[in-house]
Amino acid sequence: MAISDILVYADPTATSAERLDIAFRLAHRFEAYLIGVVPEDAVTVGERFEKTLLNESLLGKWHMAIGLTEPFVTRWAHCTDLVILGQRIPDHDTGLYHPEDVILSCSRPVLVVPYAGRRPDRLGENVLVAWNGSREAGRAVQDALPFMSASSAVTVLLVDPDDELADVERAQDLVAHLARHGLNARMQVIRHDLATRAVSDTILT
Repeated sequence: MAISDILVYADPTATSAERLDIAFRLAHRFEAYLIGVVPEDAVTVGERFEKTLLNESLLGKWHMAIGLTEPFVTRWAHCTDLVILGQRIPDHDTGLYHPEDVILSCSRPVLVVPYAGRRPDRLGENVLVAWNGSREAGRAVQDALPFMSASSAVTVLLVDPDDELADVERAQDLVAHLARHGLNARMQVIRHDLATRAVSDTILT
């Protein structure tokens, strides 16, 4: 499915600028309508968003959150194809205190932009799929296919599979599925010591 509508949460923090840069890049890539949501009383952020839309020759609009930000963002997310949020930043007030609430309730794919180690110019160039054969993993892969279409490589990663033969076979099936979409996909298996490092840390490194 093509991405036609994108929602991005914009706030007054410095990290929001890069999040918006990614949103505008993706809006151009997919020729998508761009919706901005800003915190309550952040009129300046909304006006800047509107000005950038005009300068970039993109269609879109912005809304100021009323009441709790998370339900407001979720409400608008229901009618979009992609949601772009920022990672929660320690000791910074972004107005969106629980992005995970939006992720779990908006029923849409969410791109979370980290506040460190960002390279927006290479977004989607190398894609890592953290695969465990679950429904959630399968849904995430399908939601990410529009990004993968512009990638140079896709790695399907297994970390400490429970049933290695069966899990590897299912991962190979996924690699074949991605190849039929014209993607350069491969599989990688990593074994690590759970006592010294969490699976999530292994994936990030």
